[in-house]
Amino acid sequence: MRMRSLLCKLQAFVRAKRPPAFPATPLPNGRFVSIEWLGWVALAGLALFFLATSWRKWPDPLIDFGGQLYLPWRLAHGAVLYRDVEHAYGPLSPYLNAGLFKVFGPGIMVLVAANLVVFAGIAISIYAPIRRAWGAGAALVSSSIFVSVFGFAQYVGIGNYNYATPYSHEATHGFLVCLLLVAVLFRWVEHPTLLRSSLAGGLFGLTAVLKPEMMLAAGLVTFAAWAMRWYFRKSIPLAAVAAWAGCAVLPTLAFTAYFSAYLPWRDALPLACRAWLSVASSTRYTDAAIQRAFTGLGQARRNLAVHATATLGAILTVAGIAIVARMADRVTGLWRRVLLAGLLVGGVAGLGRFEIPWLQAGRCFLGLNMIYVLVCAISMARRSRPGALDQTLALRLLIALLAAALMARMFLNGRIYQYGFYQAALAGVLIPAIIVSELPARLALGRFGKTLMVAGSLILVESGVVTLSAGSQEILNLKTYPVGEAMDRFYCFPPDLDPRGKIMGTLVDRLAKGSPGQTLLVLPEGEMINYLARMPSPVAPFFFYSFALSGGREAALVNQLSEHPPDWVVIISRDLREYGIGRYGEAPGEGQSILGWVSENYQREMAVGGDPLDVGQAGGVLLKRVR
Repeated sequence: MRMRSLLCKLQAFVRAKRPPAFPATPLPNGRFVSIEWLGWVALAGLALFFLATSWRKWPDPLIDFGGQLYLPWRLAHGAVLYRDVEHAYGPLSPYLNAGLFKVFGPGIMVLVAANLVVFAGIAISIYAPIRRAWGAGAALVSSSIFVSVFGFAQYVGIGNYNYATPYSHEATHGFLVCLLLVAVLFRWVEHPTLLRSSLAGGLFGLTAVLKPEMMLAAGLVTFAAWAMRWYFRKSIPLAAVAAWAGCAVLPTLAFTAYFSAYLPWRDALPLACRAWLSVASSTRYTDAAIQRAFTGLGQARRNLAVHATATLGAILTVAGIAIVARMADRVTGLWRRVLLAGLLVGGVAGLGRFEIPWLQAGRCFLGLNMIYVLVCAISMARRSRPGALDQTLALRLLIALLAAALMARMFLNGRIYQYGFYQAALAGVLIPAIIVSELPARLALGRFGKTLMVAGSLILVESGVVTLSAGSQEILNLKTYPVGEAMDRFYCFPPDLDPRGKIMGTLVDRLAKGSPGQTLLVLPEGEMINYLARMPSPVAPFFFYSFALSGGREAALVNQLSEHPPDWVVIISRDLREYGIGRYGEAPGEGQSILGWVSENYQREMAVGGDPLDVGQAGGVLLKRVR
């Protein structure tokens, strides 16, 4: 009887249409206000705090984000993507940002303002489905983690891994599109109207002109939604399929039509499909060694063991909290319960403060998430009648699948830092929502046990958030050296910590004295200098090392430079050891031919710091073309 009662409670929980929201709380004046509103105010204050403490400290002076400025600046002045300027991903984000520059003028803060709107959209798109699937309390907890840990933090020396100045706008735009797609598919599964089918197809189509991992994630959740319809013997109208397919190809067709105005149709279509063709074309924009490091495949066996251990450790930690909570339900007497509560709170606080390496917490995300996907799938298969779809369970499964799919590029190297700010964000906020809302009900805990488990879980999560936020604040507080002016001003590390900002600023100041319309080549990488100096590069590539120069590309690039020589050349320090390059230009295929051509045609105008080609030094050299 006891087991049967437990199963009945579990079935009732799984089939619940919507967890209850926070109740309204009476105030002394007789008016009522929802506690949830106070939570929203707190979330807004949290976002403003982290935004203020990181203000203009988001980008890296040389790596990645310079390209996010340079591309739309060039496109806003008539350049054509992939013809005049190269890009690794799809065309949507560069042209969106170019439109902003066209309307408001170029400026880092122009993109920041737009990115904050995208960030708000992502935060809302995380809050709303989690609230529907797990309740308002879980949504507030998850959203606070998203804002505090993933929003504007910096955990490594290089910036850009945030939502104000992301290393790739395709990442943040694609994240928002995928979240919106889940919201549409959740309703589409129950009733695939033409409007919902069109929206789902259009959102999937947008990922096809953004980034390949976003297309993969969107394809997975779309397939899952279609599979749910099939499993529950719900037909999909042919008109809905046609509407989905038609809208799915619209973004690609639109960009094909645009590129066809400048190039033949046979060339325009591949350019519109560049987001995913770049993956299919071997190593056109990827380096095998560094991609293995990003995914964790470089040391697959070791990383698998590390991730399995981290996942097991997380399960045991949560299980320990649950066991103490169950014991608290069974013991009698106030003092015994208080003692258990004190032991749990103290133990969890100590564990979170001194034992857990929170910066490595991402190692357990994918494992825990996949376990939950399996639980949801089994629950759906066993507890739902044919033809009757449990909407709450369907939404939970779609969110969990999206969270797992977004971590595909780091499946053996899970992390919250670097690319984890968007790839691991959904998994990182989903797990606490499950623990504080769903798990106590699944375990059939009593009122006191449930309260104790939620309290213990929140203390553990709070320890992680505080530890990570404190570490990020320490790094951000060091960034005090200004670079750029007005709308382009940002702050980087002072010269005694990282001289790259000062070196770049000095070079930009000298280049600003040049004549308008002059061109600039920065080696081995530095589109930020091109952008701040408002000097375009005469060639399309955006960096000049590794696979960009392999397979005969360096010789072709030298020929292009000979035909269109830049007025100025900058050589600036860039640590390329992760690409297997100790000294840039030392070996064939590693910039040797380019530097040889530069030495024959340019003379030194000024030098800042040490030898820029020596990885142990930091410096920059400005060279002027010999007429």
